[in-house]
Amino acid sequence: ATHASAAARRGSTHAMRARGGAPRVVARVAGTVLGIWAMAHLARATSRAFAPTLNAHRDRSGRCEETPGKWDVDAARARARALTAESEAMRADGFAVLLNTFERPDLLKTALRHYGKCRGVEEIRVVWSEKRDAPREGTAEDGYFVKKKPGLVRYDAHAESTSIQNRFEPLDDLRTRAVFNVDEDVRIPCDTLYRGFKAWQKHPDALVGYYARNYAPAKKPSDGCSWRYVANEFQLWWSGKYSIILTKAAFMDQKYLKLYKEHLPDGVREYIDKGGGNCEDIAMQFLISSITREAPVYVPASLMYYAKAKLGGVGVAGISSGAGHHLKRGDCITDFQTMFGAEHIPLVETYQ
Repeated sequence: ATHASAAARRGSTHAMRARGGAPRVVARVAGTVLGIWAMAHLARATSRAFAPTLNAHRDRSGRCEETPGKWDVDAARARARALTAESEAMRADGFAVLLNTFERPDLLKTALRHYGKCRGVEEIRVVWSEKRDAPREGTAEDGYFVKKKPGLVRYDAHAESTSIQNRFEPLDDLRTRAVFNVDEDVRIPCDTLYRGFKAWQKHPDALVGYYARNYAPAKKPSDGCSWRYVANEFQLWWSGKYSIILTKAAFMDQKYLKLYKEHLPDGVREYIDKGGGNCEDIAMQFLISSITREAPVYVPASLMYYAKAKLGGVGVAGISSGAGHHLKRGDCITDFQTMFGAEHIPLVETYQ
């Protein structure tokens, strides 16, 4: 699962107006939409209130016949406590943007212009995994920087690796406790971004972000002990539950970069790099949830933002649109449960 592989997959209305029928049609459509919306909310609330407990063989315990792997979660929690003391000594009034990119220069430049003007951004660190040299400020490559803010943008080169996991490499010279992980094709509106930062300040140990996902038991009993990845927006909205925040747009304490490098269970990094469905974000959520035993925090953007993102192809043209992508991510959840040594799946569900 490398950046390279990710880059490789990536007249009747006028007639009605003439007859004067448009206002009546609009009114009818609006009334129908409002009626459906009201009924859906009532049905959703009712289903929550009277939802039966799942049968034992399909409950959320995640008990498997296979033997879980060995992972020292207590050591990870102890290290997290030590790193928290270091984090609390860092600046908390702003955040660093960790901008992940690979061979999409136009999107990168647009992202730099966007995040360079957002409130709270103290620095932008570009995760550079391309084979060519990283851009240098003060040269003809100034489009890769923010001209009005010299020194705001820095490039962290990973010349010997194109791993998607480079985005989680620790940065020793960070100035802020909070980091905002984001892909170059995702542009969270500045006001929504700052609202997410304020939410993170209230939940500094959690993963806080704008794209929520969940897991669910396999649909067929023949699939045994396995999980499905739930990414369907309607299904997520209907259930109101989530347990995963995608790191393509998420705040976290910088300590988790070190914990990902130092305390990820054996084999997880190799699993992801050798075809693990680009599941580094799920691995990070597993790590954080295992350590904190708390749910992530979802900060929804406006419906207009999500609609524009879909129409504009933001976050759609890459690996997430590949055939079988969601099936593979379900496999990641199933396999990570074993690799994290968990009899009970560590992902913590919560309600929107």
